[in-house]
Amino acid sequence: MEAARNNVTNISQFSRERQGGGQHTPLDDCRERSALGLKRALDQALEQAKLKLLGMAEKAMGLDLYHLYMDTLELTRDHRAEIGDAFRKHYLQRFNRECRRDAAHIRKDANCSELSLQAPDDLEESLATDSLANAIRNACIEELFGLDQRMGLLIDDPELTRGVNPLGPEVISESLMAALNDQDAALKTRLLMATQLSKHLPEPIGEIYQDINRRLARQNVLPTIRTSVRRAASDRQPGQQIGAEGSDVFAMLRQLMAMGGGLSAGPMAGASILGPALPGEAATGMAALRSDQIMPTLNRLQRGRAAEFEQAGLDHAVLDAIDQGRGQVNVLHGLRNSRMAGAMTAMDTMTLDIVAMVFDYVLDDTRIPDAIKALIGRLQIPVLKVAMLDKTFFSQKSHPARKLLDALAEAAIGWDAGEGHEGGLYRKIEELVAAILDQFDDRIEVFAEALEQLNAFLAEERRAAAAAMAPSVQAVKNIEQAAASRRVAHDEVQSSLLGHPVPSAIGAFLTGPWQRMLADIHYKAGEDSAAWKGALETMADLIWSVAAKVDRDERKRLVTMLPSLLRRLDEAVGYLGLDQQGRDAFFTSLVKCHAEAVKDGRLEDEAIPLFDVPAAVEMDLPELNDPVGFEPVAAAVEAAAEVPALIEELAAATEENIVGEAPDTAAELGRLKRGCWIEYQQDDGASVRAKLSWVSPLKGLYLFTNRLGQRAISINAEGLAAKLRAGEARILNAAPLMDCAVGSLMERLQRHAA
Repeated sequence: MEAARNNVTNISQFSRERQGGGQHTPLDDCRERSALGLKRALDQALEQAKLKLLGMAEKAMGLDLYHLYMDTLELTRDHRAEIGDAFRKHYLQRFNRECRRDAAHIRKDANCSELSLQAPDDLEESLATDSLANAIRNACIEELFGLDQRMGLLIDDPELTRGVNPLGPEVISESLMAALNDQDAALKTRLLMATQLSKHLPEPIGEIYQDINRRLARQNVLPTIRTSVRRAASDRQPGQQIGAEGSDVFAMLRQLMAMGGGLSAGPMAGASILGPALPGEAATGMAALRSDQIMPTLNRLQRGRAAEFEQAGLDHAVLDAIDQGRGQVNVLHGLRNSRMAGAMTAMDTMTLDIVAMVFDYVLDDTRIPDAIKALIGRLQIPVLKVAMLDKTFFSQKSHPARKLLDALAEAAIGWDAGEGHEGGLYRKIEELVAAILDQFDDRIEVFAEALEQLNAFLAEERRAAAAAMAPSVQAVKNIEQAAASRRVAHDEVQSSLLGHPVPSAIGAFLTGPWQRMLADIHYKAGEDSAAWKGALETMADLIWSVAAKVDRDERKRLVTMLPSLLRRLDEAVGYLGLDQQGRDAFFTSLVKCHAEAVKDGRLEDEAIPLFDVPAAVEMDLPELNDPVGFEPVAAAVEAAAEVPALIEELAAATEENIVGEAPDTAAELGRLKRGCWIEYQQDDGASVRAKLSWVSPLKGLYLFTNRLGQRAISINAEGLAAKLRAGEARILNAAPLMDCAVGSLMERLQRHAA
């Protein structure tokens, strides 16, 4: 049991660590070890390529080949340091980008369905990049199997559906080609270099992958990985209709009922579904109805003309249910046992049986609130008439009567009893049901007209809900953007320090106040702003300035740079809000750092006093709310100008629903789509329904509201998964009502016929 527990990985712990700011995370460790290891591997590969090119040049057949080999040899020999530095820079940029999964940096080749023309040179470079990536992948298949899963977990993209592995062959090959492109060399020279590297790099990269896999496993990042074959999800969800659009579902139902030889109906049935109707004259002493009286009688029953009910031979309980409009009672079973059924043709009797069982499902559907269910139940006789007039009702999902029932049920899922019977949705459904009962004889277009009115009402309601919801969504977006900015700042600082040791005082300043300042600038101005680029340039200059200066040229460059650097740093500490004492302490330490750097080329960290940076230095960033329970969302909106556009976006968005049961793990939360409904328990034990109205771009927070876009609550992925597993929340099946009803009936008949 203990061993089993040791193999359990907390899926969310690593993403929380990424948001934590200054502490070293598993991703930082991967970045550091991979960058240093890859640079060493590249240096070794360049040395091997140099020896190989020298031999190729000696054996070259022709002057052109000789010059190509010698030019490539010169590039390898004389520019090894520049290639290594450029590779490191491009690799860290791509690593950080893939870790963040920024929407603005979606890989252009992600959509293979889009074709574009490429210039010949670009095509050759692209092919060389792909060839290098394939060489690495083919040599490291086993290592990448585990590494892909572990890195996917760390970057909150377990299946790597939104990009590639930040350590993967694609990132390495693209970074290497970018580094070669930075050199002043001809295309053929760069391509020959890439070809040589594809022969010498894969093996040491495999060793780097092995090392990182071992380290991540020791840090409890998927310590045990088993190979398995993922089973494809069934195309048909539980309760969905069997049979494709346009298939003769009614004929299939008839066949199954005949094979079953009878199936007990509902609680009011006095005989089997396929058994004979009660004989009208023997039971009541009254004449049976003629077949041509069936539809007129149904019309009168539909309109509630109680004085004429008894001629149909209906039970008094059924009469009362129809008379009082109690739609929660299945009156169709009562019709089946009346003398009216004795006048029906065999086809119509079968239709009555099927529709009765369909409404058994409808009236038992826990998704639909009882008050709305009673309104839908009043449509039993109109739906029976539709099915008798048009048997395609069962098979055509586009049938207007069927679409209306689906739309009514979908709208009802989010209806709250607190709205009352005077609420807009209840009144609208009641109005539409009353119109159908009053107007429908045999003109099925009545259902299409009702559907059009319902859709118009719901569209207006969605626009109002979007307006009510927009401030809450904007608040969540602000929180998520702030979290993303913190991660970007953290990544930039860690990447800049990688391979560049600095005195402890400067390191504490960069990973503390400076990192918070970078996050603030990124949040408010973005990566394309001059402020952001200037802050990164200043950080790079500061790190270089405190490094050991080993020759006269470096010291001369430092003296030239210092006035500008000090001015920029003074502006930065002002931005940070440091008081005069903090400023003096920082610049005093900086002066000592520069003195130690130029004294004899050695850094003596002990000589640099740590200055006291106030812990209260914080930027104006929204605090990351990471609720593990359903927490109210404060609708504070900083960027108010964005709200009108956000309202239009939300109102125009197509709601995507899902079908299924509660997921077992947090990874399955990716199946949740906007518009999905859940039911959860409040602290007082009461059940409440909420619609998933927004999923944060980084999949960190789920925002739920009621149907009207009010009472916004948020929860993180870990908390929602825990509540689903504990049964404190469940995902409501959002499949169309009639799909579920007909599918359930067909499964029931199949089991009975088996």
